[in-house]
Amino acid sequence: MSGIYLHVPFCASYCIYCDFYSLLSSPKRMSQYLEAVSREVDCRGDFFKGVSPTRLYIGGGTPSVLPPEILGEIVRKIKFQFFQNVEIEEFTIEANPNDITPDYLKFLQSIGVNRLSMGVQSFCDEHLRWFKRRHSAEGAINAYRMAVEAGFNNISLDLIFGFAHLSDSQWDNNISTILDLRPQHISCYQMSIEKGSELGRLYRKGEYSEPDQDRCANQYYHLSNRLKEAGYDHYEISNFSLPGYHSRHNSSYWQRTPYLGLGPSAHSFDGVSTRLWNPASLAKYSILTDYDQFGETLTETETFNEQIMLGLRQSKGLKISDLDKSLYREVEGVISNLVKSGYLLQEGETIKIPPEKFFISDGIMEQCFL
Repeated sequence: MSGIYLHVPFCASYCIYCDFYSLLSSPKRMSQYLEAVSREVDCRGDFFKGVSPTRLYIGGGTPSVLPPEILGEIVRKIKFQFFQNVEIEEFTIEANPNDITPDYLKFLQSIGVNRLSMGVQSFCDEHLRWFKRRHSAEGAINAYRMAVEAGFNNISLDLIFGFAHLSDSQWDNNISTILDLRPQHISCYQMSIEKGSELGRLYRKGEYSEPDQDRCANQYYHLSNRLKEAGYDHYEISNFSLPGYHSRHNSSYWQRTPYLGLGPSAHSFDGVSTRLWNPASLAKYSILTDYDQFGETLTETETFNEQIMLGLRQSKGLKISDLDKSLYREVEGVISNLVKSGYLLQEGETIKIPPEKFFISDGIMEQCFL
């Protein structure tokens, strides 16, 4: 169940809502990145103890801006270090639709990629321009069809809802368009105002206002209902898939299995209580020699709260038997009341949030924390 995440911190331009660590791409920075990641891969060979990674996920940033020769070299090193005797069951890369070409798709297949994740975000050109995305709606559709024609049969598309300029009719059209394409996986996120993003600056200056939360909730449930009718499994708060196509890599996060993060700002987890992270700076990451110096060991209470949060994000819920018994007794009364009031469901030893309460899941989870 373990996996490896590689963070590619480069973008060709910045989206209005994003505050992930990223840099504008340049040959010098990419060369520096290749050297630093190669060194980290060489030093991380003993990270997995008693388990073998079976998933590889390359995200960012925009991984598809990396030249094939650099991406290919990094993947070769990762495979040599971690996957010599193990098949990669799921190898995902994120890509901007604008970067998709037949030759690029062939290259991805040649290095073993078997799952694509494309950040479409909207099928409305007006919104894409406001987001400062590089692609158009037509470009996204063409990129998806190109990938299908190339033989990719596990594709995830992203959408964003809950922003001021999105009308209900535009949202319904986005849903109709993505259902016409029928990708194997759909991720959908409510736009949030991140402090370091351009949108965050506009908000602080009074030039952007968030939409009413009731409107956002209606858009969320409209999406959920339409995708359910179309045969998609709403397996996690923000994720939907056709049967058998849930994201195995992301599921390892929610199930607290070990994962290794490579690259600047990437996070790692040992599967028990230790979390590590790399500095969110290519310059600092490039001179890093001790990859265990930035991290924390979770307390029993923090581990308990994390199990609640990650378990209840999933539609299958959380097994009470997986929780510390003495700590669970401290919140058992709260959970019992939430079950009685319909905010939680209990089926034997499993507790879960009912789908009709997913939009307010954060508030439900917080009540279960110690």
